[in-house]
Amino acid sequence: MKQLITDTMLMPTYATRFTCIGGDCEDTCCAGWGVTLDKASFYRYQSSFDPELRPLFTRHVKRYPHSKSAEDYGHIELIEDECHSCALLSEKKLCRIFERLGEPALSDTCTYYPRTIHRFGTLHQMTLTLSCPEAARLALLDQDAFELVGQEQNVTQGYLGVVKPRFGLTLEVMEDVRTLFFQVLMSQDISLSSRLKVIGRYGERLHDLLEAKQVDAVPDLLQEMERDLDSGAAMAPFAGQAELPDVQAQIMAPFLLASRGSFQSPHVREVLDEVLQGLGIHGDLLPESSVLVRAYETGLGRLAPALEAVPWLLEHYVINEFFREVFPWSQDNPKRHYATLIVRFATVRLMLVGRAAAREGTLTPLELAETVQVACRRYVHDMNFTKQAGQTLAESDWVSLEKLHALL
Repeated sequence: MKQLITDTMLMPTYATRFTCIGGDCEDTCCAGWGVTLDKASFYRYQSSFDPELRPLFTRHVKRYPHSKSAEDYGHIELIEDECHSCALLSEKKLCRIFERLGEPALSDTCTYYPRTIHRFGTLHQMTLTLSCPEAARLALLDQDAFELVGQEQNVTQGYLGVVKPRFGLTLEVMEDVRTLFFQVLMSQDISLSSRLKVIGRYGERLHDLLEAKQVDAVPDLLQEMERDLDSGAAMAPFAGQAELPDVQAQIMAPFLLASRGSFQSPHVREVLDEVLQGLGIHGDLLPESSVLVRAYETGLGRLAPALEAVPWLLEHYVINEFFREVFPWSQDNPKRHYATLIVRFATVRLMLVGRAAAREGTLTPLELAETVQVACRRYVHDMNFTKQAGQTLAESDWVSLEKLHALL
């Protein structure tokens, strides 16, 4: 029996507006990636006597032989159709389990995706993952998407991510760090790239204190940061800094070729092909540096007028990642988490630039949101890509703060 938690959860406004659009979705979450089953759902399906579902469950519901987790206990096989669909997906792109047994019979993954829910102390926080097309549209296109509200929600204990004290810090101090970083992120005084540089600067100092086990000095750092934010000293070093499009293009473009031969849905493949075309990438070969940089600069020029309709789009993407990943506390350390955030941001922007470069006309807001969604599904939420990108940057000595900032 699953333990259900009901509480008022803090969430961005757009999350309260979300409803799955089911068969109308252009990039269904029921295809193209694994459908994980929790232990309770696995045994419910195995013991089902529904005449239509029982043979499908018998054939396609499998246990992970080495799993030790009740939340990652088994899976539903994918079939070899054009989209690599879940074997329980109907011809109308509707879930047969939902149709026959109702929502309570769905696994935790299928019930809650694209929601991500964490408990930080006594506070529950929820946001959505933008690999879902409808979530991406709501989060990226609505100007008021990130006004924070409280709404009662249910979640099973197993699906809930619990943030625990780390590095000898209390949860209160960890939340103070997040609050100040969020304050920087929401500042409109300087560009988004400069805001991310400010977070990187203080994040590195935080990381150094934690590495040296000087946790008692963290509150002093936060006080200094707060004073610098109030006086403008935190932002001043980065105001007006020029971007480096040649560096951004040459460092990030090779990552688009990562796992090029792996399966992609027709929707994802169509957008990726246009991105690669815009950057002059054909097959598995990058163009000459001068050609790539020229294409990137063309894309930047064409992206700018497209973003005039939704100037908050990239900011909303970063804010969503901030909440979804409980930045900077959900990876090995704050420094690595920051590097991951920058690589993902640079990847999303590269996708937008590449698609803009492929167009003579201006990308519409819906196409911008679609591009971010595809970037999230293909790259951002692929942990293998994130790991590979991090290793490549480390091997190339591109993990210093100065070099990461060049990607912004």
